Amino acid sequence: MAVSPERIQQQLEEVEAAAEDVISDRQEIVTLDRRRNTNREALRQLKTNKLASQSTGNKSWICVGNMFLKLPNTVVVDCIEKEQKQLDTEINNLRNGLRSKVNHLNDLEAKQQTVGTNLKPLSQDEWKAVKQVLDVM
Repeated sequence: MAVSPERIQQQLEEVEAAAEDVISDRQEIVTLDRRRNTNREALRQLKTNKLASQSTGNKSWICVGNMFLKLPNTVVVDCIEKEQKQLDTEINNLRNGLRSKVNHLNDLEAKQQTVGTNLKPLSQDEWKAVKQVLDVM
């Protein structure tokens, strides 16, 4: 039974679309992670560089959109910490969705699912149980 060229082309388009989706999610994770690292550097600088903050009256410049604002350090730190939390949730959501997209791509390519992609960390209760078992031994 021969497969029609239209069916082959359709299947290749599906594989290509799934691969593009995986690649774009990975790139988005990298971009968000770079932004998170930049925010972490800014937070560290604001918290450790007390001499500079005292000389400017406890205010720092922050870029919001395409304008710069001079705000109190406490407000700047709060804004950056809120953005950090938002970035963390976005990255985690993308990573969790990426697992299913990679598995879908593997299904389309008739490959086996990637081993270990559905692993989840142990909870605190499970860790306590493991430690109790190891202490008994």
